[in-house]
Amino acid sequence: MAATTYAFTDPRAQTIWAKKLFDYAMPNMIIQGLFGKTDNDAIHTNKDLTSKPGGTIVFKARQRVENPGVGDDGDTTGSEGQIKRRNMSLLVHERANSCISGGKMSEKLTDSEFREDAKIELGDWVSEAIEDDVATSIFGLYNENSSSADIQTINESYPTSSRIFYGGQTAAGVIDNGGASYTTDALLTAATAASTLMGTRFLSAIRRRAVAASPRFKGIMIPNLANLTPQDIRKGVSGPLAGVMFLVLLHPYHMKSIREETGTTGWAAMTAEAQKRGNQNPIFSGAAFLWDGMVCWEYDRCPTRTGAGGTTLAEGFELNAGRTATTDACANGRTVARAALLGANAVCFGWGMNPQWGEDYYDVNKRKVKVDMIYGVKRTNFNAHGTSTAQQDEAIYIMDTHVQVDA
Repeated sequence: MAATTYAFTDPRAQTIWAKKLFDYAMPNMIIQGLFGKTDNDAIHTNKDLTSKPGGTIVFKARQRVENPGVGDDGDTTGSEGQIKRRNMSLLVHERANSCISGGKMSEKLTDSEFREDAKIELGDWVSEAIEDDVATSIFGLYNENSSSADIQTINESYPTSSRIFYGGQTAAGVIDNGGASYTTDALLTAATAASTLMGTRFLSAIRRRAVAASPRFKGIMIPNLANLTPQDIRKGVSGPLAGVMFLVLLHPYHMKSIREETGTTGWAAMTAEAQKRGNQNPIFSGAAFLWDGMVCWEYDRCPTRTGAGGTTLAEGFELNAGRTATTDACANGRTVARAALLGANAVCFGWGMNPQWGEDYYDVNKRKVKVDMIYGVKRTNFNAHGTSTAQQDEAIYIMDTHVQVDA
């Protein structure tokens, strides 16, 4: 009786291994729990182009009817409200990588299985590539892969003017933005180093800005929020944001500043009753603490820049047109870390093709495995109704603060 086998290049076998790779790669991302199918999720994911041709996904958002209506016995004729829709285009591009076996003899000398090794190594690469792209978009950085490798999966978009704050607070909780005069990282000088740190009062101030923004930031829906106790949530289940929370991404040095806050409020209060507890929802899996309606993550991909008296790319976040220097250098000897507050629909992610698994031979006897995918990612910034003019960022608030690095 002949055994049923798959040829090495059989597309059914490739499909099976593509699923194995996808199932391995996606859960390995720290931010995996932020992806969702609706605009109530932090990362709004669209898969329309996985089943039809095209290179652009258009994300849409409603805009509230703005007219006041009419009163007693009023006639709405001539006073109708206008239905408006905002939109944003996202381009998808290809990204691929591969591994090749050393050959039959090389495989003979080890008990490693090439296919399984490729699934793990390329799976790790897929998760790292996607998360790096998403982080780059969240923090409003330029695409470092575009010039050298021509990788265009990041749709570059930088923080808009009313969605970034330069400054912070003192250890005692006094907010400092230079009297609203800090407009670049360069102004975080030696004189302000101790008063522009990250802290809980500063975070609350930024949350208030997000709530007061136009359009108002929407919190991220947490379906299992009710399962957490008031001691777990502190202020997260009361007030205008009942049932929803914001997400804050903090650098480890930001966490250092928060832990060094003085007084009886802030970190001291959290250590008593508001530390991270439970994992009822994926968004809580990376939480360092919960505060004032915010899930605060310690996130190693938060970028830093250190001034060295020049304008090199490592000394600031904003770049000149040629991407050869920064136009916003940090003060000499000062390190600035960038944090981000995220609401719902902060980032749009579009799949054009889920990761695919391909196999072939190189030089006749050397097996090669390739992973190939098509996607695009962009911080959400909708155009005004009926125009191609981008507005303010939809749900990302950037915070640039001084940090005290370890010796």
